[in-house]
This record gives sequence, structure tokens and C-alpha cells, in this order.
Amino acid sequence: MIILDDYFWHMCFVFAVTAFAVYAFAREKLPLEVSSVLILTALLLFGQIFPVMDANGINKLNAGSLLSGFANPALIAVLALLVMGQGIIKTEVLLPLTRIFVTSKKWLAWLSIVGILLFVTTLSAFLNNTPLVIIAIPVLQALAIASGLSESRVMIPLSYAAILGGMTTLIGSSTNLLVSSAMVELGYEALNFFDFTIPGAILAGVGFIYVIFIAPRLLTNRTSMAKDLIG
Repeated sequence: MIILDDYFWHMCFVFAVTAFAVYAFAREKLPLEVSSVLILTALLLFGQIFPVMDANGINKLNAGSLLSGFANPALIAVLALLVMGQGIIKTEVLLPLTRIFVTSKKWLAWLSIVGILLFVTTLSAFLNNTPLVIIAIPVLQALAIASGLSESRVMIPLSYAAILGGMTTLIGSSTNLLVSSAMVELGYEALNFFDFTIPGAILAGVGFIYVIFIAPRLLTNRTSMAKDLIG
């Protein structure tokens, strides 16, 4: 109870900052960068004005501890993947490969959609999934039109396919890297690249079947505003 009394206002402040972060990131009235800097600045100032001292008289909320996350190897790895993904977008290196799947025949178009989703799922285990999704969107839109399938019913499956593939390796998702880094900080061994590939592949396989056969039937047909005006 003494600890609660000592740190009560610190906890209240952290909860208040967390609530502000959720609101700011959800509404996006301010750019995300501005909101992030404001939150970090508030924490830094609060830590200096209302310090939390340890047994050695060192402030636990000093600038070093609050900014140490920026030197985290997992964060640097995630940023490197984002840079690589942006390079893939700018060079369009995967676009010729995805265009191979484009066809005007309805049944071939449907097979191509399945093939592209499988392609995205597989590569998401080794590449950042953002460029894969961006590159696949226009191709899937063309295939959806050719197969008579609503474009809106293939976009969510595309996103799910990328997420499912990211579960299978250490670098497939930034969350995996951050968890591995947190384990090292707690004294455990770091996760290896393929430590959870087998269970991840099982979940991805079941999820992929759902994405292909069930999700398109549950999703509503959402037409664009332009089509609504024309119609």
C-alpha cells in the first residue's frame, strides 16, 4: 500500500498520457509525429519534475531510461525493414512478377487472386508486408473486375494474408522482433529466426483457408463513391 501511495500520481499521469495517445492516434487531428513528440516531451518533463528514485538515489525516469528504446536493436531492425520496403515500392521490383497473374478469363482470374494472396503470405515472412500489399492492390483490383468479384471483398483478405505470413518468422512482424528483444532484456534467450515457424505455419494455413473461402462471403460489397454517383 505504501508503494501505491508513493507512485499513485505517477500511475495516474501515465494512464492520462496513454489515454491522450490513444485519442490522438485515433483522431489524427495532429500529425502522428507531432503527437509522438508531445507525448515523449511530457514524459521527459514529468520525470524531471517528479522523479522516482531507486535505492541508489538514481532517478528511474531520467532521460536515458526514457530514450533508451530508440537504441533498441529490434527497433533498428524494424526501421531497416521499412527502408527496404520503401525501396521495393519505389523501384517496383515486384510489379512485373505480380502482373504475370493478370488475366481476363474469369476462372483464371480467381485462381490468380488465390495465387497472389499465397504469394503475399509467403513473402511476408521475409519482407515488410506494407510494400507487398501496396503492390498487390492494383493487380487484385483488376483481377476482381475480371472475375466479377467485388473489389472490396479482396482487400481485407489481402491484408489478412500479409499478417498471417508475418507470424511465421522472427522478422515477419515487428511485434515478433520487439518480443524477442524484451525477452533478452528480462534475461531469457532471444528467439531464433524459425523458432515458431511450425505453429505459425499451421495458424497461417488455417487462416488462409478462411481468407479464401469464408471471408469474401461475409464481407459486404462496398462500391466506390464514383460508382454510386454513376449508378
